[in-house]
Amino acid sequence: MKIFQSIGIAGIGLLGGSIALAVKERRLAERVYGFTRSSSTIEKALRVGAIDVPVESFSKFIEECVRVMLCARRGPNIERAGVISKTKPHLLFTDVGSTKKMIVETVENSFPPGHNFCGSHPMAGSEKRGIEFSDPSLFSGKTVIITPARNSNSHAIETIKKFWQNLDAKVVEMEASIHDEICAYTSHFPHVIAFLLIEMLDNLADRQQVKECIGPGFKDTTRIAASDQEIWSEIFISNCENIIGASRRFKKNLERIEDLIEKKDMESLKTWIEKAKKLRMEI
Repeated sequence: MKIFQSIGIAGIGLLGGSIALAVKERRLAERVYGFTRSSSTIEKALRVGAIDVPVESFSKFIEECVRVMLCARRGPNIERAGVISKTKPHLLFTDVGSTKKMIVETVENSFPPGHNFCGSHPMAGSEKRGIEFSDPSLFSGKTVIITPARNSNSHAIETIKKFWQNLDAKVVEMEASIHDEICAYTSHFPHVIAFLLIEMLDNLADRQQVKECIGPGFKDTTRIAASDQEIWSEIFISNCENIIGASRRFKKNLERIEDLIEKKDMESLKTWIEKAKKLRMEI
């Protein structure tokens, strides 16, 4: 069922490529335009059938599209939102960044009331990067959080919501600031922990002996430590206050557990583990 004449994907990596493939598979648009600064990525996108029309400049790209998905990193996404505000301010568009407050505030301050932007954050992805890892079913059964600006057009919000639902995602609406605070605990700070756990292994003497002592639990816990350094360093900076808040809270809780372990307080440790286990089972 085609719901757009054309849709443009700016940034054709894992998320952008997966969106493009899902749109093609479900026939949601007549044409899929692709924009990225990498000519090799454009070639790959054409080869796998993710896009129909490559566009070399972003200004030309937004001229051609009636709806645009900004799927690059936060910095380029905000920069491109600025271009849209000056050249095509009524364009229907969203972004898929992991932090939302800054881009939402940028749009609120630079677009006219009733604009057609609504932020999106698919709670789906991988530690892998690149269109070669794209999957048209990536969003199926996953949650997508949408974060409208205060002056977003209600029709645009509903259109973006329906778009994600057409990709078989569950859509939840949330304020951008609340999204960033919660995601600091559920995504961003856990990445900090995973990177630190891997870094700690570097201080152990025998690398081969370390490898022999790594089981599936450690691998599961640190899978996300294979994530991209450019993406995650930018996320850490863009949500720094919330991540630092989560880190300070973690330190206090860690000191409490250190104290229980040092005192060999078996009952308190069991109670703590059981509580955490029940919460994990609920999740």
